[in-house]
Amino acid sequence: MEIIFDPTLIALKQNISTAEDAIRSAGSLLVKKNICRAEYVEEMIEVYQNFGPAIVIDYGLAMPHARPEKGALRTGFSLITTQQPISFGHDEFDPVSVIIAIAGADADSHIKMIQVIASLIESDIVNFLQQNNDVNSALHFIRKQME
Repeated sequence: MEIIFDPTLIALKQNISTAEDAIRSAGSLLVKKNICRAEYVEEMIEVYQNFGPAIVIDYGLAMPHARPEKGALRTGFSLITTQQPISFGHDEFDPVSVIIAIAGADADSHIKMIQVIASLIESDIVNFLQQNNDVNSALHFIRKQME
């Protein structure tokens, strides 16, 4: 299974102030790369609105996603960081500065994407991105964890 992730799916130090805008920004990168349709992005926002901060899965990191049948076309993820941390409403893990939006073309791919993100969390990606602000460093760090 191919996981799509390249420099066009990374946007660092974005000037974003709300959780919805962060999700929309990360999702738009997926749409531009034809990983998902626009409806998938709107579904990610709806999931956040319905389930609140459940998408905040570690200190400073949110992982917006939706069910594959809601518009995922291929398997991949995008990553954005924010200039200023954003409140997603999570009691323990707010504020968020790293948003990794995932899309899996089917249930197995979706699970694989979650495993990749778990590996990135174990590798302390939030701290790494706080120290490194260039796309190539982020890309290298993430690809190394995906090996």
